[in-house]
Amino acid sequence: MDSAEEDDQWSGRLDSHVRERGRFYHRLAYGVLRSQETAADVCQQAFLRAWQQRDRIRDLDAIGEWLVRVVLNESFCVLRRSRAERKALANRGQSGGDEPGPAVLAERRDMLLAALAQLPGPIREVVVLRTVEGMSGNEVSSLLRTSPSDVSRRLHEGLDRLREFLHDGGPGD
Repeated sequence: MDSAEEDDQWSGRLDSHVRERGRFYHRLAYGVLRSQETAADVCQQAFLRAWQQRDRIRDLDAIGEWLVRVVLNESFCVLRRSRAERKALANRGQSGGDEPGPAVLAERRDMLLAALAQLPGPIREVVVLRTVEGMSGNEVSSLLRTSPSDVSRRLHEGLDRLREFLHDGGPGD
């Protein structure tokens, strides 16, 4: 089979995979970013990256796990790039009363996202898939091709690290 035929075959397989699982990847990005448009951009970038690296990714069974990592990593990169902007908006004022205002909520969200970004990739993936996506341990285990006990261990370790990070007040404290 020549290179053009392989590209056509791989392209068809990737297209089929994206059509079947595209909403899942979008939900995954949206769970981190909370923006439909930005999540769509992240997914498009991940799919483009898969196409560009098709010569290195031949096993479509592995493409799902790879795309999950690309979508999550790109989502966290987008958050890091916009963190300074969000922080500036949050510092414009604090609202009074018993309920935390939008600025306080934005600051708390920023701290949580910063804490998530500090987690090692495999642990962060499990925490996001279990807590943001609401996937079961067995679903995460199947998706990441690891044992359920490893998923459980990563989840507990990740949540413990998040608690510690948030209790200490974030980076630099």
